[in-house]
Amino acid sequence: MLELRREIENLARACGGVVSVSVRNIYNAFDFALNDDVRLGSASTIKVPILVEALRQVRDGRLSLETEYRISRDQCRPGSGVLTHLHEGIAVTLRDLLTLMIITSDNTATNMVIDIVGMENVNSMLCGFGYAGTTLMRKMYDWEALSQGKDNWIVAREMTDLLVKIARDEAVEGELDKLILSIMRNQLYSDELGLLLLEGVLANKTGRVNNVVHDCGVVTTPGFCYAIAVFTADAPVAGEAKVAIGRISKLVYDAVSAGKSC
Repeated sequence: MLELRREIENLARACGGVVSVSVRNIYNAFDFALNDDVRLGSASTIKVPILVEALRQVRDGRLSLETEYRISRDQCRPGSGVLTHLHEGIAVTLRDLLTLMIITSDNTATNMVIDIVGMENVNSMLCGFGYAGTTLMRKMYDWEALSQGKDNWIVAREMTDLLVKIARDEAVEGELDKLILSIMRNQLYSDELGLLLLEGVLANKTGRVNNVVHDCGVVTTPGFCYAIAVFTADAPVAGEAKVAIGRISKLVYDAVSAGKSC
C-alpha cells in the first residue's frame, strides 16, 4: 500500500496548497489518512452535520419533515441554490429544505434550517460525537460574522467518522440515516470525488468557496463500501484541485476494488 500513498502524495504535491485525505472502511475496504487532522474552512460540507442534527430532532419528535415554511424575499441568500430564484412566499416542507440544502447546496435553505434546528444544537451534536475541530459558527453569506472571526470549520477525519456512523445507521437511527444517504445520492454536483467513478456508486456533498475545494461522501458497491473525504485549500488553480480530488478518489476506488489493504 506504499504505492497508493506515494501516488496520492504526488497528486497532493502537484495540486499545491493543503490536501487532506481520509478514507474509512465500512465493509471490505480499508482506512487511509493523509493530513486528515487538518482543520480547514468547511465551505458547504458543513451542511452534512446540519442535516444530521435536523433528522435527530425529527427522530425525537421536535420537528416534522412535513411542516411547511414560506420563503420571504429577505430570507433569500445568493450563491448556490434555487430558492432565491423562485417566487416570493413559496411554501416548502422541511424535507424540501433539507434536500435542497444538500443536492443544490442551497444557501437560503441552509440558513432556514440553521434557524429551525439551532446552531448551538448542531455544535452540541458534534461535540457529543467527540469532534473537536468541526464547528458551525455562522450562516451562509454572513459576512459580518466572518469579519468577527466566526467561520465554519471541518476536519476530514471527523467527517469520515460521521459518514461511517450514517452508513451504519448510528448517526440518527435506521430509516433516517438511510434518508441522509438517499438525499446525498441525488447530489447534482458529483464531478469531484465522482469525476472518474462509475455512475451511481457515490453519495456525496461538495464544498467550494474562494481557495477551498472539498468533497466528501460514501462509495457503495455490491462488494465494498467506504467513506471518503478529500479537502483542499490554497491550490493555485481551483480546477487543479477538482481534478486532484477526482484522481485521488479513483486511486482509492481502484485499490479497494483490487482487494488491497492499508
